[in-house]
Amino acid sequence: MNVHFSYKASKNTDTEREIKQQTDKLAKRLQVFRPELVHLHGIVAESSTKGGGVTVSLNLRLPSGQMASQSTAPTAVGAVKSSFHDLIHQLNAHKDLLRNRHKWRRISKEHRRVPFEQTVASVTNGGPIPGGALVSRDIDHYVATELPRLNRFIDRELRYREVTGLLQQNLVTREEVIDDAIATALSGEEQRPDKVSVERWLYGLALNAISTVAARNGDETETVHFEMPAGKPNVSGTDDAYLQFHQPDDRLSTEDVLPNRDISTPEAVALSDEFIDQVEKALTGAHPQQREAFTLFAIEGFTIEEIAEVSKRDPGEIKKSIKAARDLVDHKLPNGNALKKHLLNSSQVA
Repeated sequence: MNVHFSYKASKNTDTEREIKQQTDKLAKRLQVFRPELVHLHGIVAESSTKGGGVTVSLNLRLPSGQMASQSTAPTAVGAVKSSFHDLIHQLNAHKDLLRNRHKWRRISKEHRRVPFEQTVASVTNGGPIPGGALVSRDIDHYVATELPRLNRFIDRELRYREVTGLLQQNLVTREEVIDDAIATALSGEEQRPDKVSVERWLYGLALNAISTVAARNGDETETVHFEMPAGKPNVSGTDDAYLQFHQPDDRLSTEDVLPNRDISTPEAVALSDEFIDQVEKALTGAHPQQREAFTLFAIEGFTIEEIAEVSKRDPGEIKKSIKAARDLVDHKLPNGNALKKHLLNSSQVA
């Protein structure tokens, strides 16, 4: 986090110490964001009111929004405490907005009418539409983790729970799980262990978020809204994606067919899907804790200590779970299978 404070009043050790403590407390709530994208600016100045005192102004800029607070107190320490308290309160409200970003599909039509100020008919003088900053931004660009990898992990967990009957189909979406996990990280309700990185920590929060979102969305499982579509429209047969970049009379040039090394080939995607399908079939019937420990250790690359911190279990129990799942894989997959050899080698524990 980038921190900059300007002093227009006398600087003293107590004020600097209080600012340091409050900044560290705020940084723990913002650790899910990329540090280079978070900016905190503060001004400590003498109050211009008749009563005197010290005024502290704070401005926090996040990739998803901006918050500001100002407090006046007889002492600089009191003004710092009050201003940071108000800023954290705004951050908690911002966290609620993030959590509810994808919840609009679950509520009734009369509760999701758009205010006139946020419609295209309102005049904004070229400025941003109020309330639209959070929705229009892509969360993938500012979270301090490799979200594509986390997305694949969540997709596998949701698919496994749906196939085994632990979760109703289409009850929970990946976006809702991501939002809830990041909102929990922002709220400060869960403290990140010092030995676990932000990315590993979000894996654990995502696993907990699946159950939380399922319980929240389960209240409307029997509700059918008339305005909701009956199914997903099939638009895969259109040429919109092609015509967006090419006119009907265009010819493909050499540059148009150059491969993009950053995108997986169909063969690589198929191989990855086949890999995951075999793993899920091999782990069918395993205890959920055994499957979770084996998946994090053998596929996601977690260490025993990281799994213990994320799942809040004893490292010895983690090793037992991995060995039990490993024996199940060894028993179910046929000999000579390249996947079996890879899994057995990558899941060896002392």
